[in-house]
Amino acid sequence: MGKNLFRFSSKRILFSTMMASVLVVGAPQLVFADIDGTQSVLQSASVRGKVTDANGEPIIGANVQEKGTVNGVITDIDGNFTLNVTSKTSKIIISFIGYKTIELSVTDPKLQAVVLVEDSETLDEVVVIGYGTQKKATLTGAVTVVGAKMLEGKGNLSNPLQALQSTVPGVIITRSSGAPGEEGWGMKLRGATSTNSTDPLVIIDGVEFSDGISGMRNLNTDDIESINFLKDASAAIYGSKAAGGVVLITTKKAKEGRTTVQYNGSFTAKVIGLQPELMSIDQWADALIAAQTNDGYNIATSSKIRYADLAKRYKNHYIDLTSNPNVTDGFSGVSDFVFMENDWQDLLWGNSSATQHELAVSGGTSKALYRLSLGYMYDGSTLQWGNNNKERYNLRLTNTFQLAKNVSLESIIAYSREFQVKPSLIGNVLSASIPQPGLPSSTVDGRPYSWNDWRSPNWLAELGGDNKLKVSSINISEQFKWNITKELDAVVQLGYNTGLAIRDIQEKAIDWYNYAGTKIVWSEPTQENSKYTKSYANTDYYMVSGYLNWHKTLANKHNLSAMAGAQYNYTQYERTETAIKNIKPSLEVPNGSGEKTVKPEKWHEAMMSYFGRLGYDYKGRYLLDANLRYDGSSKFQPENRWQFFWGMMGAWRLTEEKFMQPLTSFVDNLKLRFSYGMLGNQSGIGRYDGTQLYDFTSSGGVLMDGKKVSIINTNKKIVSTERTWERIHNYNIALEFGFLGNRLTGVVDLFLKKNNNMLIEAQYPGILGDGAPSANIGKFEAKGWEGTLNWADKIGTVSYHIGASATYTTNKLIDLGATSVMKSGFQKTQQGYPLNSFFGLRYTGKIQNEEQLQKYYDYYLNGNGIGMQRNLRLGDNMFEDVNGDGKLDENDMVYLGTDDPKLSYSINAGFEWKGIDFSVIFQGVGRRTVFRERSSWSVPMKSWWLNTTTQSVGKTWSAEQPDAYYPTYSNTSSINDYNYQCSSWSVEDGAYIRLKNLTIGYTLPSVWLAKTKFLSKLRVYLTGADIWEHSNIKDGWDPEQSRDVKELGRYPFNRTYTVGINATF
Repeated sequence: MGKNLFRFSSKRILFSTMMASVLVVGAPQLVFADIDGTQSVLQSASVRGKVTDANGEPIIGANVQEKGTVNGVITDIDGNFTLNVTSKTSKIIISFIGYKTIELSVTDPKLQAVVLVEDSETLDEVVVIGYGTQKKATLTGAVTVVGAKMLEGKGNLSNPLQALQSTVPGVIITRSSGAPGEEGWGMKLRGATSTNSTDPLVIIDGVEFSDGISGMRNLNTDDIESINFLKDASAAIYGSKAAGGVVLITTKKAKEGRTTVQYNGSFTAKVIGLQPELMSIDQWADALIAAQTNDGYNIATSSKIRYADLAKRYKNHYIDLTSNPNVTDGFSGVSDFVFMENDWQDLLWGNSSATQHELAVSGGTSKALYRLSLGYMYDGSTLQWGNNNKERYNLRLTNTFQLAKNVSLESIIAYSREFQVKPSLIGNVLSASIPQPGLPSSTVDGRPYSWNDWRSPNWLAELGGDNKLKVSSINISEQFKWNITKELDAVVQLGYNTGLAIRDIQEKAIDWYNYAGTKIVWSEPTQENSKYTKSYANTDYYMVSGYLNWHKTLANKHNLSAMAGAQYNYTQYERTETAIKNIKPSLEVPNGSGEKTVKPEKWHEAMMSYFGRLGYDYKGRYLLDANLRYDGSSKFQPENRWQFFWGMMGAWRLTEEKFMQPLTSFVDNLKLRFSYGMLGNQSGIGRYDGTQLYDFTSSGGVLMDGKKVSIINTNKKIVSTERTWERIHNYNIALEFGFLGNRLTGVVDLFLKKNNNMLIEAQYPGILGDGAPSANIGKFEAKGWEGTLNWADKIGTVSYHIGASATYTTNKLIDLGATSVMKSGFQKTQQGYPLNSFFGLRYTGKIQNEEQLQKYYDYYLNGNGIGMQRNLRLGDNMFEDVNGDGKLDENDMVYLGTDDPKLSYSINAGFEWKGIDFSVIFQGVGRRTVFRERSSWSVPMKSWWLNTTTQSVGKTWSAEQPDAYYPTYSNTSSINDYNYQCSSWSVEDGAYIRLKNLTIGYTLPSVWLAKTKFLSKLRVYLTGADIWEHSNIKDGWDPEQSRDVKELGRYPFNRTYTVGINATF
């Protein structure tokens, strides 16, 4: 296993893959059914029958086809059909969308009255697992399956995760922004397992998705057949990449039968959701006067009070200081006072729209099947300034060929193209501060306005240039399957993903004017600092795998299975960024006469793997499975490169036992599952472990002879050759149940994950200069439970369901390998506590009188470590000396919660009746703590020149309101820092419940559609998403908003209302 193990010709693999796709797959073959039932071949038999559903209603447009031929018909308005077949030994396939396909012989009497059953979830359902499938009834791992139905009719989905939030047990889905294309969707399976990244591994049709979770935004949701989540030791078949679980996505394939055309289209109105309510100009002026007065000033000594008084008297007017220079003092560099009644939230944000369309054509015979799909999505932005939107185009072609009796080929070629644009200076536009309400968005004549060095942020978006992103990706999968014998088959798969991202960023010069628009008072960016940045990033991923599957039944009791194979992955990445200043903005290419910089980046990595699975079950009653994988990664030194990962799973189906027979009328399914495995993680390591890397800076060093020289320095990391994989021990026990004819079903899982060799930054003496390398010295533990409960039944012709799912997960950083000092506020890592925790003081109440204030001073002022000074006032906060040592300092900090929700849950219900369908989903989280660290959103009047929210209006302490929540206003930083530091008073409960989705649809009767001669199904629907919520957040932000609420995190989440259609031709 030398160095050459991870070297190969990427061009050779790509050429082989493309040749297999072009030479073997070819073009899709269209298959047409003759609805008159006549064929230009010799007919030797004729069959007649009727197709109905379980209620006896005729199914119109069902496909009836002679197997292995293009000979077929569709049922008429009464569900009847007549088909002439070529042989009395032929097989007849009857299928219809939403129902299970059945196959009958020509002579079978059941053909006269065919009953199709809805394709709902049953124990016979086949579940996709790693490198194969397994029946749900005999599944031993914690695998949750999401079908296409859960993704349908949800309106405009920027990411499939959007439809799954809190609805899948053990799957924690979060978002951080409402920006189109940059919503920041994240996913964790059962929470964290390390301080290092442990995102789930994403596999699409057997090929690793190199962009992972973020790349899912480029998927057309309508192409997805199922999403399977592997959450326990069942993921061990993927070894070193499975620490965060595995997500297996299977795309839709064609079914044998006549050509079917499906169209799904929707239009979505986007309405601004929760946002803070900002103070009006009168409220702000009153608050400023109160703050200055509380700080000991009056109208004679405070220019701010005089300014606030002017704001109230000149509301919706302005004062030109060039003609009125002596209005008030203390405002140098200001050309005017403008007091317009502006709400900057309303100025920046407004309603928008989105649309999505998908078209799919599928069909074929048993020898050649095809499905071709096209997708388009447009997502507009609620930001009302500048260019901001996302467009996405998708194409996917799937072909399945029966090359020989026992040899088949499945070929999938997918292409996506994304165009995204946002303002280049969006970070400056959406800073953490809020302009005071009087400042205008533009000058009198509609140009950028500046008040000293403050600039109206909307013009940074409108004139500051565009940040344009174009992303193209191609995904190819070629899978050959050979059924060698009845018990043995071989699978070889070639996979190739390539992605190209091109980004163009223009930062244009902007001139800012006084309110009258008569003179330029500021320039930012200046012409000299205007800049054009262009970058190219290309990722290529190659995969080749092969495995043998064997299965055999002995004595009709012992079911044996085995799988063994190998896989090789190779990824290469290259990026080049070029930037140049002092540009000509009219040229949409890199240009300029100023400073030029070039930043190249290139890397590659490879992995070789050997894997296998062993399975045994006795009469489907006692079930055992073992997964094994042996991975070697190019990231590690040869002596640490290879590692075994494995998983053991078992299940006991109690309902197969004789002692359960008396309960069969009540108990339909009872299965106990257990698993233990060791999974791997390598995300905490660099790509060239054990090698000293250097940073090269071109023309960035010291001056020599009037020029900056190029310099070479270390990458600030000391080399280590002792690191290896993180190994996560995964434990799981579960109970699955089904009662009353499987009308009541559910599952409960308990899980525990231990990481005893976590990669963390070691502590070395500072005299060594460079930073310490990571070492396998940390310990981490996560645990929790998850469960679902569902009831589904019928009352007459009404089918209905109600259900719930919940996930509770927590974690603890047991050992950081060094002393950990507790600090106030947010701490990503704190030994002995969960990740992303908050720490602060324990609040004991407000100072109510002078005597209480003096006692508080006497006890705690001297030597305190919490920022307390001798300027506190009545109404300010008091904190507890938790450890009783007579001091208030960091030793009195207590744990206040975590930014990550520990509990996530959903409740769903719905019904179907005579073509009407209705569904509702409530979603929420609990046990989450929110703290916005001393920002303008949380600290009223933090800075006198900024606005704040109305959360404190009428709720500040006074002698008349001693129980008011907020301290009195102040512009003094030390007072605000003291009162609003992290404490049990300032943190907030981030729990919420939300009406996540509400959908009502109507499927037109088949009798009506039959008269059109071309439509077989038509459904129209209305759906609303995120349309209501309840939370206790005081500042008005959506409870899912990020804790710092700035830049992209300031995009509000939207309420969306969609009208759509689903049509089948």
